[in-house]
Amino acid sequence: MLQPLISKKSEGAYELSEAGVERAYLTTMQRLLVHYAQQALKTPAAEAQALGQKLPAFTAQIIKKLDDYFDQLPQFASFIKEPNAGRLGAYIGQNFMPQLEKVKEKLLETEIPRYKAEYENPYRVPTNDLIMLFAGLFASAPPLTYKPFDPEAEAEEKLKAAELVLPGESPAGSGPKPQPGETLLSRYASFFITARPLMYTPDTGDGTGDDDGDAGMPSVPQQITFRAFVQVINTVGRYIRAKDQAGYAKYYQSIPAVQQAAYTYYTLFQKEAQGQTVAWSEEIHKVMQRAQVDAGAANKLKDEVEAYRKVSSALSRALAAGQQKGMPPQLAQSLYGQLITIFENAGNLGEKRTALKMSLLQVTVPEAKEAITSILAPQLEELQGLYGLQ
Repeated sequence: MLQPLISKKSEGAYELSEAGVERAYLTTMQRLLVHYAQQALKTPAAEAQALGQKLPAFTAQIIKKLDDYFDQLPQFASFIKEPNAGRLGAYIGQNFMPQLEKVKEKLLETEIPRYKAEYENPYRVPTNDLIMLFAGLFASAPPLTYKPFDPEAEAEEKLKAAELVLPGESPAGSGPKPQPGETLLSRYASFFITARPLMYTPDTGDGTGDDDGDAGMPSVPQQITFRAFVQVINTVGRYIRAKDQAGYAKYYQSIPAVQQAAYTYYTLFQKEAQGQTVAWSEEIHKVMQRAQVDAGAANKLKDEVEAYRKVSSALSRALAAGQQKGMPPQLAQSLYGQLITIFENAGNLGEKRTALKMSLLQVTVPEAKEAITSILAPQLEELQGLYGLQ
């Protein structure tokens, strides 16, 4: 049974499953290597495409975990006949994250309708899973043959079986192959016997039910993405530095109320960091009124802004440290966008560790890479506490 490429989070949002992330990494590497072979190595288009078609089988041999895409880079270089693995690494580092995000978006766009049709179908029943799980068994089963019922012949066969089979032994010989239904019944007989009848409880929306506590209840959804938060803070910062009060006012009024509230929280955290007292209960109540959100959403937004502020500061410090060690400013600027994607409040830490390594391949100054890694690697591990990622 194939694993679904996406999954649904408790708050209702969709994300790539582990199988989906693996598919996205393979597709991304496939596209990049084919393009690199054609453009950098001048490999004929037909030959480059042939290499791309062979890549899945090749990766199945060398890739056991996501980190292997980084660790096995010399193997990928040999695969496309690139003698300079460092040059390929710089190209992969520069292009991997932007291409990966495009692939992920396309996968979600394609798979969400399929996922809804299969897993959110109101007529879906457990037998659907059994059919999918044993599809091959059903397809290869021999056709049913009709045999008239003969009580005397059946009694005689049972008598012979009882005589030939000792207690505790199974009948020997090559009898007819059991049908799939017989296999399922024999394997899951106890479950069928002890199963309770299905009961339907309509969703009234009042929060009542048989769940224990909050188990199974959707959590408060994410209020603002890290990317949107950074964009608001940076845009407002540019207006302030330019002393463009009119431009700032026009921009502020153009953004959604939740983003306005996020900037309000940001300024309050800045004041608190400077030693000023903030009456948070009053400020949260103001946000609830202005953004027209409930207490759960207002508090969730406050927690997100607090976490994003810490992460954004770490990214700025890391890039500044890299430039101090010789990283070109242009590279720092292009790397910044990739880091925003990596440190987004979504995904899992394992994938983010690999993505960070892949992006830093483009930093060819060892001292600069070491300076950036020394700041961002620990910050990445803190995302578990800041975002709740696993």
